[in-house]
This record gives sequence, structure tokens and C-alpha cells, in this order.
Amino acid sequence: MLAAAGQKVAVVGAGIVGVSCAFALQRLGMQVTLIDRLDPGEACSYGNAGVIATSSCLPLIMPGAIRKAPKWLISKDGPLAIDWRHLPQTTRWMARAVGFTTPAHVENTSRALRALHRDAVEDHFAQAREAACEDVLQRALYLYAYETEAGYRDDRAGWLMRRALGIEFEALNADELREAEPALAPIFVRGIRVGGHAIARNPGRLVKSLAAAFMARQGRVLRGEVRSIQPTAEGVVLFTEQGPVEVDQAVVAAGAWSAVLGRTLGHEFPLAAERGYHVSFANPGLTLNHAVMFAERKMVGTSMEQGLRIAGTAEFSAVDRPATPARAEAIERAAPRLFNHLNTAEPTRWMGPRPSLPDTLPVIGRSHLEPRVCFAFGHGHTGLTASATTARLVAAILTGQEPHIDISPFRPDRFPSRKQPAYPAAAAASHRTEPATM
Repeated sequence: MLAAAGQKVAVVGAGIVGVSCAFALQRLGMQVTLIDRLDPGEACSYGNAGVIATSSCLPLIMPGAIRKAPKWLISKDGPLAIDWRHLPQTTRWMARAVGFTTPAHVENTSRALRALHRDAVEDHFAQAREAACEDVLQRALYLYAYETEAGYRDDRAGWLMRRALGIEFEALNADELREAEPALAPIFVRGIRVGGHAIARNPGRLVKSLAAAFMARQGRVLRGEVRSIQPTAEGVVLFTEQGPVEVDQAVVAAGAWSAVLGRTLGHEFPLAAERGYHVSFANPGLTLNHAVMFAERKMVGTSMEQGLRIAGTAEFSAVDRPATPARAEAIERAAPRLFNHLNTAEPTRWMGPRPSLPDTLPVIGRSHLEPRVCFAFGHGHTGLTASATTARLVAAILTGQEPHIDISPFRPDRFPSRKQPAYPAAAAASHRTEPATM
């Protein structure tokens, strides 16, 4: 089942993860077809906060955080929202997520994410240099700004966990925070500054540049929806709107739509569409020195080619449901309070669905039901961060090389499936590492 030079491989999903995988596999001499119903970089990869966040290694839901959920849901400007038409699905997802908040799960998750994100900045720069789009990346510091002492204290355990994982940071008082980031309004009382990060100053352009480099090397891009994946004696067939596509192997990197394709093979991935929003101001009248996380609000501010972008909120809803204007309006209302003299004229709004799994870990690895299919999805808030490294892992998996990190925490078979593997257990072992205790 190993991919070699000349093999035909399809990558489903033209976001940052899928395009990075296609680019990496093409470098190894494979004939790669990239398939998506949208043009490259038009979904979550277009509108994210742009931070390559090597320090993002904590679970989405930390112990005790669920107690804050009722307050967040009641507030129209809170960081969490649930589409009540989607309440049963969200309730089941949340219940599973809470099950992963034990100390052992939190430690395992944090170690796995730290390993996945440790080399993210360098992997991004290496990929961008080869695609001649290094100018879109900028090394940066990440600044967490706190409006209250209580919010700062609540995050203390998380920062100690990061430090134990080798992440260095410095604490700033209110005066030091204002000196470091003069554009912030004087409402912040504490700050944490972390090194070793970067910003994609235009995430959409990054993806499109990688896709252009892929196509310039004879990579094929097919516009259309993949409706199912079926194995054959020779490989796999992807049934698309444009007709069947026959390949030797396939990579599913379709973000929040990946679970639908996994289901056609017998998988049942508990993938949620955790929808994020952004508001951009083209002429904000200010430039940030850092990427800034507004800690209590769960919003991120970044200065980009298009102006100031403020991204955030988590709305659980159906993946294809139209955007909820109130979620972007909450960001827009908060913006003038966060910055000094912000020009809020002519804001633009955007929404995209993050693919989130209840244990916060992505799925990276061969299907245990069909080993000619490799998964690379479910990165949640860190799809941009982990994309280049994920592509490096997928390239190793498909060529039978030893991945540079332990990928067992990301294995697909950690979630139950509807059917048993259609090949011997010995064959399964040759395509994945041993499961980690979770």
C-alpha cells in the first residue's frame, strides 16, 4: 500500500491542509489530483486569524471550563453559541468532549499537540520558500491580553502546563503591556507574551500561492464535490459531480466535510462544525506589533494585508447552514473597546466551519477499514498551524517512512466504526503505529 513515484493520488480538500498535502506528495514524484467543490483557499483557510500558533497545545475544553458555558450562552456577545436546531448533535459532542477533561487525557492531548506544533513555523517557511510565497509569512510574538485579574488567574494552570512542555513566555503587567502594544485600549491589566510564532498575513493568498505552485508543476485541480469513496481491486474510486476518479490512494483532508466521506467507508467520526467568524477593517488606523489573543473573549486580532482582522467565537451548527449575523455583530461591537482610536468604517464579515473533534486531536493516518485511504482532518482551531507539518506526516505515511513524531494519538481507529477491517490485523499493523493510551 505504499505510494511511490508515479502513483496516482487524490487529495480531497483544497484548504491549507489539503493543498499542503498535495504539494508535499507531488514533490515525491506522485501524480496528484486535488479535488474540492470550491477553489483553493476559499473555506476556513481564507478567513482564519492567520496565527501559526506553536503554543496552542491545550485541549479545547479544559477541566472546569464547562461551568462557564451557561454564562457564555446567555450572553449575546459571549464566545460560545449553539444553533438550537442543532442542539441534540451538539449535546452529544459536548458530552464526549467533557469525557476528555480528566488529568490523564489533558496531559496526553497536550503532549501530542505540542509535538505536532513544535516545528510548525519552520515547516511553513520551508514550504513557502519552495512555493515562492515566503513574503506572506512573518515571524511574530503572540500576546495574550487579559481584561481582569480573574481571567489571568483562571489561565494559570494552562500556562504552567505549557511551561512544562518547554514553551517559554513572559508575564507583563499593565504598564509593560501598554508599552509592548500601544494600539490596545487601556482596559487590559495583564499580559503573557510568547515567542516562536508566525503570522500568515493573508491566509487565503498563502493557500492560493501553494496551489499555483502545485499546478505549475503539472498538478491537477478538479472542481467538484466528492460524494463517496469506494475501494476497488486496484485502488480506490472517488465519485464526484464530474464523474469517477480512479487512483491508487486517496487523502481525505476536507475539513468539516471529512466525516461524510469517512462514513462512506464505514467510519463514524464525531466531527463538529465549530463555526468561527471574523470582522475586518480595511483602514483601521493602527498596526499591531503582535498577534493578540483577547483571552477572556476568545478573540484574536492580527494586522493583515487586508487591514485589521478580529476573529473568534465558536458556534456549533450544521456545516452548510448560512452564517448567523449576530455572531459577527458581537465581534464588531467589541472591537472599539479593544483598541485605541480604531477606525471601524466599512467592516467586512466572514464565517467558516472549523472541523473539531471532542478530544481536540486531528485524525492523521491510514484508515483501518481501507488502508489505501489516509485521513488528515479535524485540526479545529489549529488547521493553519499544523498544516505544513501534517503534510510532512502524510508524505511519510504514504511512502512508508517513519514519521518524525509519534502519530498514534491521531490514529483513525480511536473512534468506533460501523464495520470491521476488511484485511488481516497483521496488515493493519504495518500501516500504523501502536495506539497510545488515551
